[in-house]
Amino acid sequence: MALKFAEDSVNLSEVGFLVADPSDLYRELFRRLLFGFGAKTVHEATNAQTAARLLTDREVDFMICAVDLAGPANKDRRASNGLDFVRAIRLDTKHPRRAIPMVITMGTARRISVGQARDCGANFVLSKPVAPVVLYDRINWIARKPRPFWDSATYFGPDRRFREDERGGTPKRRQGDTESTDGDLEADDAE
Repeated sequence: MALKFAEDSVNLSEVGFLVADPSDLYRELFRRLLFGFGAKTVHEATNAQTAARLLTDREVDFMICAVDLAGPANKDRRASNGLDFVRAIRLDTKHPRRAIPMVITMGTARRISVGQARDCGANFVLSKPVAPVVLYDRINWIARKPRPFWDSATYFGPDRRFREDERGGTPKRRQGDTESTDGDLEADDAE
C-alpha cells in the first residue's frame, strides 16, 4: 500500500516557513521536506531569540516550533520552551505574526503535552519523527480548513474545539471569548 498525499494540494512556493528547533537533524529534515513540498523559503532558528528576530525581520507565514526550543528565563526564573514562545507571540497584540499557523513538534505526544500545546495557541501538534505525509496533510488542512481564532485575556489562537459532536458542534463555554478575524488563512493565501 502506497502513501498518498491529499488530493487538493496547496502551492507552497510563496509561503515563508520558519523551522525553530535546536536539533540540526530535525531542522535539516523539515527543510528538505518543505522544499520537497514546493516551498522556496525556509528560515531556521536554533533558539527562541533567533526565531523571534526572524519572525519580525523576515516574511514568515508558517512556523514549525519544537517544544524543546530554548528561550530566556521567564519571570519565575524558569527556562522557557517552545510552548512559552508560541504563547508569547500569540498573546502579543502588536506582534506582526501572531496569527500565522504554528505547529508544535515533540518527541513524545502525551495527552497532557498535547493539551498544553493546544492551550498555548498551536494549530497542531506533531510527534517526532514526523512522517512526510502527516506534515504535508497538516499544512494542507490548515490552509483548506482554517479554524476561527479566539481572543481572550489568556488565549489567542485557533478554536480549540475543532471536533464536532452529533449535535452539530459544542456550545461556547467561556463568556469572555470573542471570535477574531486576524487568524483567517484562506486556501488561496497559500497558493
